[in-house]
Amino acid sequence: MAEQSKQGGRPDRPQYYVFWMTNVDPAPEPGKPVDEIRQEHFAYLTDLEARGILLAAGPFMDSDGSRHGAGMMILRASSMADADAIAALEPYRKYGLRTHSPTPWQWAEGSVTQTFRMKAKTFEVV
Repeated sequence: MAEQSKQGGRPDRPQYYVFWMTNVDPAPEPGKPVDEIRQEHFAYLTDLEARGILLAAGPFMDSDGSRHGAGMMILRASSMADADAIAALEPYRKYGLRTHSPTPWQWAEGSVTQTFRMKAKTFEVV
């Protein structure tokens, strides 16, 4: 059973921040090729994930590949200021191609199913 927090008797939960990413239009000249920025973006998210900061990230996209804006990322942080400082280093934002709008969020319901296939060396989250 989760410990009760000191505020409101609610269970203690990690604090997350959802960053809704929006493309800047018109986009400024970033000073480097967008393909390089994209690779920096993926490397940055990989690093955040490895450090346990990134819960989830991805584009707003239909199953047919149609994009709907930019995307979102959910970060674990101790404060809005800390989360915003982390998000400010995300390459698309750093180069002025996107803006981020943070919203505090606590994961209260839902489930994650994980499948490890050791012989096939695969991992799946459903």
